[in-house]
Amino acid sequence: MSENKEEFKGEDLSKSESTTQKADQTKEKKSIEIDKDNVSLDAKLKELNDKYLRLLAENQNLRKNHDQEKEDILKYGSFTFAQQILSLTDNLDRAFQIFKDDEKFKKDEFKNILNGIEMIEKELLGTLEKNSIKYIDCINKPFDPNLHQAIGEKNSEKEPGTIIEEMQKGYLMHDRLLRPSMVYVSKKSKK
Repeated sequence: MSENKEEFKGEDLSKSESTTQKADQTKEKKSIEIDKDNVSLDAKLKELNDKYLRLLAENQNLRKNHDQEKEDILKYGSFTFAQQILSLTDNLDRAFQIFKDDEKFKKDEFKNILNGIEMIEKELLGTLEKNSIKYIDCINKPFDPNLHQAIGEKNSEKEPGTIIEEMQKGYLMHDRLLRPSMVYVSKKSKK
């Protein structure tokens, strides 16, 4: 009987070893599954984090673009109006030049009229400057296609490509070209 007990104990031991092995294998499988789950969760977490960061960056870019557009609207919102007012400015300038150049208006009796015209001219230029509209000074300066529009060339002793005559004034609004100066550019005279 003692042999039976030992056999029985041996069977119990082998069963218990087998059960232990099975339990270890089950734990291993579960551990592998948990590791796989952790890996897939980590990958999902990284993917979600990446998406979040991209959306955050996109949102910041949209906000910057929106702020820039808002600034441009405030800065250049009156651009079309300013372009239209320049023709009025040109006509007033021509009228002022007629009065200034005519000898008849240089007499004492017309001095007040001439002074009034000069005041209007100064006020108009002041209003343009307050609205960031600046005259492009171009006479005796090199031709710049970004600021000037050449009407033609004239023979001159000046360096070729120098602006020698302005037919229509050009203006900038802030840093944008409102209207180019229409000019004649010097070319070397043929000798």
